[in-house]
Amino acid sequence: MQSYVPGFIYLHSILRYFILLFALIVVVQSLIGMLGKKKFKTGNKQSALVLLIFCDLQLLLGLALYFLTGTINKFSDGDVMKDPVKRFWAVEHGVSMLIAIILVHIGYSFTKKLMDDDRKFKRIFWCVFIALILIVAMIPWQWKSEGIARPNIPAMHAQS
Repeated sequence: MQSYVPGFIYLHSILRYFILLFALIVVVQSLIGMLGKKKFKTGNKQSALVLLIFCDLQLLLGLALYFLTGTINKFSDGDVMKDPVKRFWAVEHGVSMLIAIILVHIGYSFTKKLMDDDRKFKRIFWCVFIALILIVAMIPWQWKSEGIARPNIPAMHAQS
């Protein structure tokens, strides 16, 4: 394994907390905006943009890890769908996170459209809320099954 891979794994693991934080911020801001009939402000757009940037960084790190660690080769035996651990890493985690990131992009795109503030809040709320559910469900939390679980607070030297 390349010497920089553990650092990528560490960054990928830590970045999830920034994504979760900003996804919660965007969801709460949007909910308050919808229910309170608030005006969509620059701060709302900036929160969504920060979330989008963190998600894009996470995607780049994830893709780098997928290819640098040889994950793509580990799952080429044809039995991927029969094995829950292989299926999680080869299909479920990546596809779900990609869908979540696409939803964040769609949600952010509404912040730039000329539409009333209530519709902006509703659309970004639902996009980011669904993305947040997917992200939380597909993070390899330490209480998940063996082979999938990763430490919730990773050590810098961790290799898995």
